[in-house]
Amino acid sequence: MGFFIMSQVTENKELKLETLRKRSDFLRVAAVRKKWITPGMIIQVSPMPDDVKSDIRVGYTASKKVGNAVIRNRAKRRMREVTRQIMAKNACDNHDYVIIARREINDIPFKELIRDLKWSLKRLHDGLEKKRNSIH
Repeated sequence: MGFFIMSQVTENKELKLETLRKRSDFLRVAAVRKKWITPGMIIQVSPMPDDVKSDIRVGYTASKKVGNAVIRNRAKRRMREVTRQIMAKNACDNHDYVIIARREINDIPFKELIRDLKWSLKRLHDGLEKKRNSIH
């Protein structure tokens, strides 16, 4: 019976999220040119470098096109919360993600942002799987 409980714990383990901080990481993810665009945000994905030991890393950005500092900070808070709720269960491990706020992000209901991120991850991962299968 103890083994059964332990196996459930390992199956339900969520992936750990870390935050991208270096500009070089943001540029590397952008260079891969694998992205999905939603009305509120743009999601970019890239495989993690071999020398990095982490599950998932996520970076957030909001340019001045989004609005003033208060509006940009609100947009980033919304992106972080959506990511916290969705990424651990729906993202692929050993990948870096960059989420870019679009001007409309603060006008979109939170549930729609969650739906859009789930859909984006599904589409991005389908594309990654097809690419891997065509290589092998």
